[in-house]
Parts: sequence; C-alpha cells; structure tokens
Amino acid sequence: MPRFGVHTFVWTADWDRAGAETALSQAAAAGVDIVEVALLRPAEVDVAHSRALAARHGIALTCSLGLPPEASLPDHPAAAESFLRQALAVTAALGAKSLSGVTYGTIGRVTGKPVTEQELDIIATVLRSVARHAAGLGLTLGLEPCNRYETHLLNTGRQAVSLIERIGEPNLFVHLDTYHMNIEEKGFEAAILDCGRHLRYIHLSESDRGTPGSGNVDWDSVFSGLARIGFDGDMVLESFVHLHPDIARALCVWRPVAAGGAAEVVGTGLPFLRDKARAHGLARTRNP
Repeated sequence: MPRFGVHTFVWTADWDRAGAETALSQAAAAGVDIVEVALLRPAEVDVAHSRALAARHGIALTCSLGLPPEASLPDHPAAAESFLRQALAVTAALGAKSLSGVTYGTIGRVTGKPVTEQELDIIATVLRSVARHAAGLGLTLGLEPCNRYETHLLNTGRQAVSLIERIGEPNLFVHLDTYHMNIEEKGFEAAILDCGRHLRYIHLSESDRGTPGSGNVDWDSVFSGLARIGFDGDMVLESFVHLHPDIARALCVWRPVAAGGAAEVVGTGLPFLRDKARAHGLARTRNP
C-alpha cells in the first residue's frame, strides 16, 4: 500500500538540528510513515543526527529539492550535475530511497518562451548521467512538473513522461503535485492515468497550498486516479506553513495559508486525506 507522509515545510523552514527534531517528533505524533526533507542546502545537513532521529521515531525519510540559481538547468549543466550528485550522496546517507522535486531546473526561472528542444537535450544529457549515478547508489530520481509561473520547462505530467522517455533510464519517475495540477492539467484523474506506471510520488497540496479539503482540489478525482493505476508510491501532504527564504519569492506565498498553522493542516487536513484514501482503497493501517 502507499505510504503517507508530510513535507517538512509544514513544521519547519530549515532542516537543521532543531528543525529536524521538531518535524520528526511531530510526524511521529501524527502517525505518518515518511517525512520529506527539503534538501535545498545538502552540504549543511547533519546526516548522522537526522538519520538517528528518524530511526528513533520510526519515520522514513525521502528528499526533494529545486536547483539553486548557480546550478540551474539548462544554464549551468556542469554545476547542476555536481549539485545533484552531492544531493544524492546526502540522500543515500540519510537512508532515503529517492530524490525528487524540481531536479531539472530552478523554481522561478523562466525565459518568457516555451521550452526548446535544445534546453530539453541539455537537461536530458545531465539527468541521464545523474540517474545512472543514482542507480549506483540504489536510488531513484523524480521529476516534478510545476506551474507556468514557476518554470517553463515541465508543466504537466505528460511533459514529464516525455522527458523520462527521452532520458531512457529505468530509475526515473514522475512526481505530481495537486497544487500544480489544479493550474495546468485538464483534470486530476486524467493526468494521473496519463502518467500511469511512471507516477511513483505525489504531493497532496490544496489549491491555495493550505489545509487539504478547504479549497478547490477535486480529491475524489485524485484518489480515484491513484486507485485506477494501482498506485503504490508515496503520498505526501504539502503545505507551506513555513517557507525557506531561498524559494519564498519564487513560490510567491505572501500570506498565511492556514489560519491555524501546522496544527490545522495536520489535525484537519491529514485526517481528511486519510479518509479519502481509505474510501478509495489506498489507506495504510498506521494511525497516530
């Protein structure tokens, strides 16, 4: 069955020792299976502390990121590959099994034009090498399409599948996000079916990035689509209660997304998602 998780930005903007302790203790209290670590600055992660803490709480870790401007794709391919290899090393050291997110670009970087074949070729070349390196570490690598205001490179699940097919490595997967899908896709279920076996990770994020169940996302369509493809990956609640300054401007979150903060998002949103998953035969048994 799929695992339920929560993104660290629900509880903390920084994955330092204090942030890790807050997030993992709260995750354990909420009874989730995994915590997604925002690996924005991999060199600064205290790997031994995080891994020991996760083990103590019985929580698995997974990692995500967006490329920093100085290592952006397709602008700086060598720097991007170096950064991703470093992030993969930290991912493996944390005991995580995958690195996903905007692994193909920098959030907030757009050219003002549609993506070009040259851009896609550069990205494919770098990610092919990175994916092979990840495979050697026993890791998978995910690509998360984002909305048109955050990137011009990948906006839909179908585009992500096409890039994966262009790269041609078996350990690549699509990472969808219902916030972005609400903007870019024709429908939630149809987009999930279009990704099919390539979809192994999904952010469960409300239309305003707040508390799931309080906005415009058609959750029954989301979970129906996941059930129809036999989804067996990770389902992660994402809400930006706390936001790292490195990406705050790019994500354009200027006001509180949930009046009750993390307590509301987890206390109300997580049970809502669990109930929807259960109704569609996708719930795991672990509870707080």
